Amino acid sequence: MKVPFLPYPQKKKKFTLVLDLDETLVSFKICPEENKGLLRLRPGLFEFLEEMKKNYELIIFTSATNEYADPLLSAIEKDKKYFDYKLYRQHTLIYNNEVVKDISKIGRPLDKVIIVDNLVQNFRLQKENGILIKAFWGEDDYDTALIQLKNILNKIAKEFDDVRMGIKKYKDDILCKVSSSVSKNDNYRI
Repeated sequence: MKVPFLPYPQKKKKFTLVLDLDETLVSFKICPEENKGLLRLRPGLFEFLEEMKKNYELIIFTSATNEYADPLLSAIEKDKKYFDYKLYRQHTLIYNNEVVKDISKIGRPLDKVIIVDNLVQNFRLQKENGILIKAFWGEDDYDTALIQLKNILNKIAKEFDDVRMGIKKYKDDILCKVSSSVSKNDNYRI
């Protein structure tokens, strides 16, 4: 795979936000008995994407194949174009027998990139750039993680030149409001 994965952006935004798809933005379950799938969007998804588009270049980075992910992304985007780029399974790497999303390979300065994922191992190579979001399984209609995250990311965009310093400053808010299913004593460290 050629590195960097992405060309330099045409529309220069100050920061880049890399978002996972499954269990971060959506939940998708296949119902074999009905021969169809059930797509649930995380509450606040469109408000989150609209707001983030103002300050961030938005990149989807999923461990899924494009054949699986593209129909889900089409359902999200419909008439609007939220995502500047899309990265898939072929862009991941295996590190210590785990799938990893190495954001150093996307072609953006790391002090300007935040990755949001429900699996901490996905950003293990750049932990200081990562925000762990609690997994969304499609069952909680009152989930507020994206709304809370939107507020934190807006503060980081306004207050910092290096996103890693912002993530560090808002670590407690992230753990309490966005990663609320994760204990402060778990392996997740900012």
